[in-house]
Amino acid sequence: MPTPKELIGDTDVFTKDIDNPAAVELREKLDEQEFVFAPGLYHALDARLAEMAGLDAAYMSGYSTVLGQFGFPDLEMVDMREMVENAKRIVESTHLPVVADCDTGYGGIHNVRRAVREYEKVGVAAVHIEDQVTPKRCGHIAGKQIVSREQAEARFEAAVDAKQCEDTIVIARTDAYGSANGDWEEHLERGRLYADAGVDMVWPEMPDPSREDAVNYAEELAETHPDVDLAFNYSSSFAWSEQDDPLTFEELGDLGYKYIFTTLYALHSGAYHVFEDFKNVAENDEVGQWDLEDRYLGHETESHHELSFVDTYQDIEMRFDPEAKSRIEGSEGFSEDERDPLTAESDDD
Repeated sequence: MPTPKELIGDTDVFTKDIDNPAAVELREKLDEQEFVFAPGLYHALDARLAEMAGLDAAYMSGYSTVLGQFGFPDLEMVDMREMVENAKRIVESTHLPVVADCDTGYGGIHNVRRAVREYEKVGVAAVHIEDQVTPKRCGHIAGKQIVSREQAEARFEAAVDAKQCEDTIVIARTDAYGSANGDWEEHLERGRLYADAGVDMVWPEMPDPSREDAVNYAEELAETHPDVDLAFNYSSSFAWSEQDDPLTFEELGDLGYKYIFTTLYALHSGAYHVFEDFKNVAENDEVGQWDLEDRYLGHETESHHELSFVDTYQDIEMRFDPEAKSRIEGSEGFSEDERDPLTAESDDD
C-alpha cells in the first residue's frame, strides 16, 4: 500500500494552479497607467462605491478593517481567517481588483504560505506583507521592530513561492526606517533584498510626509534595481494639505511609485460625515434627517435598494419561484415597476 509521500511524489500537495483575472487586470493597469490609486476601505459597500466613482482599484486596509469591523487599534489582534473573510466580502462586491493587507503573514513560513493562498482563493489581486515582528503594529505607532534580514528574506521568498497563480502580486513592505532597530540605510538595503527575493513591488513605509525621503528612496533604489516598481502609502497619518510642498500622485508615479494608496481614506471620510450627521440628529431631531435627505436625494447613492441590487435578486426570485411575480406586484415596496417606469406604463396600456 503506497505511503502518502509516494502518492504525491515531490510535488507540493497543497499547490493547485489557479487563474487570477483580477491580478492580470491590476498588472495591466500598472503597466499602462502612470500610477494606480486605491482608497483604503474596509467593507463591501465602500468597494462598490469606489467602483461607481471610477477608481482604479480597492485596497482592504488592515487598520481600517480592525478599527472599522472590530474597534481595535492596528496591533495584529485580528487573525488571518477574519482578514480573509473580509477580503472575500469585498472582492465579491466589486469588479475592481482588490489589494489586501496580509500583515506579517500571521506567523512562520507555513503561515505565510497559507495566507497568500487563502487570499488567492477569494480572488484578491495582490497582497502586501511586512517585515515587522509578530505581533506587528501600524507603521505609525511607536514601538515597531523588524525581524532579521534572514527571517525577512525567508518570509518573502516563501510568499512568492506560495503563489498558485504567477500573476498574483506580492508587495513587500519594509518598516526599517523609523523602527526601534532600523535606520535609513537598512530601509534601502531591505528594498534591494526583497526585490532580489522575487517580490513584485517594494513598499518603503515612511514615518513622515517628507518629499526628500520619497525622492531619495526611489532614486537610490533605482541605481541598483531600476526595474523594481514601488508602492507608496499616501498615509492618513499625515496632514498632506498642511505641507509647504506636498507630493502629488503624478510626481510619485514619475518617481516609480506605481501603486499609490491612502490607507484610511474611506474610514476618515465615513467617520467624519457619520459623526456630523449623528451630532445633527442628536441636537435637532427630525431636522437632522431632513438635512441628510437634502444631500442624498437625487445623488447616485440615493437608493439603498439599487446599491444592493435588489432588482437583480427580484429577477432571480421570479425566475425560479412561480408565485414571486404576483407577490412582488401585489405588495408595496421597491419592485420592477418602480425601477422600470416605462415598462410599467406599457403594461398598464
